[in-house]
Amino acid sequence: MHIMKKLIILAFAVLSISAKAQELSLLTFGSYSFASKFNYSTGSGKVNDGLIWGGGLEVKMNETKAIELIYQYMSASGYVNDYSFVIPQNKNGTAGLSYIMIGGTHYNPVNDKISLFGTIDLGAAVLSPDHSSDIGSVTKFAWGLRGGVKIAASEKVSLRLHAQLLSPVQSFGLGIYAGTGGGGAGASTYSTIYQFSLGGSLNFRLK
Repeated sequence: MHIMKKLIILAFAVLSISAKAQELSLLTFGSYSFASKFNYSTGSGKVNDGLIWGGGLEVKMNETKAIELIYQYMSASGYVNDYSFVIPQNKNGTAGLSYIMIGGTHYNPVNDKISLFGTIDLGAAVLSPDHSSDIGSVTKFAWGLRGGVKIAASEKVSLRLHAQLLSPVQSFGLGIYAGTGGGGAGASTYSTIYQFSLGGSLNFRLK
């Protein structure tokens, strides 16, 4: 929940500076995500391939810099093999995976119509298993990368083609230890879920 609160604050900050933006655009996303296997401390699993769709808002501050507030969703099937039991548990199911992200984008114009771009996204991934599962929704910190080309079809409409990588951080660990040599503490994160997708966004300039 702390992640969501921070995202809400950042979202209001993005909206507040949109009045001073050089351009304001509505984004629509559509991508094909390839299957991804993952590991965790007591097992392994797989997220099958599927479609990712969503939308967002781009606040362009100048010709090369922009801030994005985006939402992407995927209904994913898959399985988990849990070896923490005496008899390993194999579970199949479907879950909704929502990414709520804020990103920074850099554009590199090639000419009046074409620009190369790269984006770094930070935010949250919300996993919501279907009703047949006894597991509740889980929210994790997530990061993402996007890169591709933007093509201006007109003054108001543009198309972006991109390759994208999304990754929820599965665990955050905090350890405290003590011994004859003294004590200390350490923090660590790890993630083995990497969702790679190819797609694009159709964008409509509002300002």
